[in-house]
Amino acid sequence: MSAIQNNTVSNSASNSASNGINTKSIGGSATAALNASASSAAQIQDQFMTLLVAQMKYQDPTDPMKSAEMTSQMAQISTVEGVNKLNSSMNSLLSQMQSSQAFQASGLVGKSVLVPGNTLNLTKGQATFGVQLDSPASSLKVNILNGAGQSVDVMTLGPQPAGTVPLAWDGKDINGNQLPDGPYRFQLAANVAGKNVNPTGLATANVTGILNPTANTSAQIMLDNNTTTNISNVAQIR
Repeated sequence: MSAIQNNTVSNSASNSASNGINTKSIGGSATAALNASASSAAQIQDQFMTLLVAQMKYQDPTDPMKSAEMTSQMAQISTVEGVNKLNSSMNSLLSQMQSSQAFQASGLVGKSVLVPGNTLNLTKGQATFGVQLDSPASSLKVNILNGAGQSVDVMTLGPQPAGTVPLAWDGKDINGNQLPDGPYRFQLAANVAGKNVNPTGLATANVTGILNPTANTSAQIMLDNNTTTNISNVAQIR
């Protein structure tokens, strides 16, 4: 190769490098294409073709590019384009699923649900709540606490099945006296397969609204106890 040709190749390579193009090797062009800032497959493909043409133009005549290398490189850029299209399809599917979930959740507005929690609200001498048991329990004990954290009643229940078990409290203390309406808390203790466990408590709440899903969260339901929870946390609709 003449001095003029060498100079031309050197200048072209320098200009390519200043524009983010690496023509040192066919592998270098793949790396540049894969790490390009372009967000679409079309832009990535255009950049790749620029790299490939530049490399073919300034390749060493004594060591020309092999067809196998070019085929491999084309396969890589096709993979990039395919992954980009797959990501777009998955994002579209996710958006549709979130919209569908929000639409289904809207049917819960105005209904009473059981969600994870340990609070109960005594209204007109009645309160409902529940427990989530992973396995059948031979016995279940419920300790009712007032706002000051004092135990006011203990419910000793018999065997309970696995799953969501609705429970109710009549609002009377351990001596049978009717307690005032208001907020209370409960603690659970169960005997499962001869072992004492603390199963998950379920609080009763009314659904007041729906929070639409975002890019990072699914649809949330708004409850009358001033909390929100994922729709998947609803153990039972009452």
